[in-house]
Amino acid sequence: MQYSEIGGYHISKLTLGTVALGMDYGIANKQGKPDQYESYKILSAACKAGINTLDTARTYGDAEQIIGDFLKQHEKPRQVNVVTKFKISPANIFNKEHARTEVYNSLKASRSFLKLASVPFCLFHMDRKLPVDQVLEILPAILTDLKHDGIIDVGGVSVDHPAEVALFMKHPIVEAIQVPMNVFDLRLVKNEMVQRMHEANKIVFVRSVFLQGLFFMAPAELTGNLFKAAKYIEALQNLAKQADMSIAQMAFSYIRDMKGISSIVFGAVNAAQVRQNIDLLQGNAIDHKIRESIETLFSDMPEDIITPGIWSL
Repeated sequence: MQYSEIGGYHISKLTLGTVALGMDYGIANKQGKPDQYESYKILSAACKAGINTLDTARTYGDAEQIIGDFLKQHEKPRQVNVVTKFKISPANIFNKEHARTEVYNSLKASRSFLKLASVPFCLFHMDRKLPVDQVLEILPAILTDLKHDGIIDVGGVSVDHPAEVALFMKHPIVEAIQVPMNVFDLRLVKNEMVQRMHEANKIVFVRSVFLQGLFFMAPAELTGNLFKAAKYIEALQNLAKQADMSIAQMAFSYIRDMKGISSIVFGAVNAAQVRQNIDLLQGNAIDHKIRESIETLFSDMPEDIITPGIWSL
């Protein structure tokens, strides 16, 4: 396993995302939520391979409890970087004390389920429906308090929209940032924000590398507003043939080889998928011409294709 050394932290280049362990998730996921036995197999395969970072959230069904029970039985929690997240409801966003109480209650529940005295990495789960100015007014103080009180080690944010990165990264207390990025969603590449996060020494987690499995769907399977994604998927398939790579390897290598990416968050519903992602981490780099073609072909993608939150299927 390869690791990033940043800010005194030892972070595996792969982070196991656990949303699919806690609830049905993913447009291309035909298996559904794995049972406890299979979930433990997935977590065990990841840990045995040297993946020391797990991504979860209070809102991921029972994922936190599954992780906590697994770590209690099989692993030493201090050797695992657990990344969890909290939300602030619209009803509390304009009241600092109410927001702070909501966050502290969320972290109390997370620590209980995870069976951790403190959370190694804790990210605010941004919702684009929230007024970002108000979030920026109260969030830094809440993260500072959480860290001061020993509830979290590292504070940060999981952005909903790439445009939010520039706003959050100005705050020193925001040490870690999780972003959506893939060969269809190049917004953080185009505005050079990946480079800026690297220069600011931020811990950068990248999620949605395969756009929740959209890349692996046949154009004929697409429905709703994703119907218009067919031509882009066909272009992706053709480009993978030119590169003599699978779509998965090409999409993964494109993100993996960017300077400043600390870890790629991937999901799995069986242990075999853990091994597949480890193979991708060790796979070939893409040719610079293929990289240029990606950045040309997919430079101006419609937002309703690259934003799962607004998909209509």
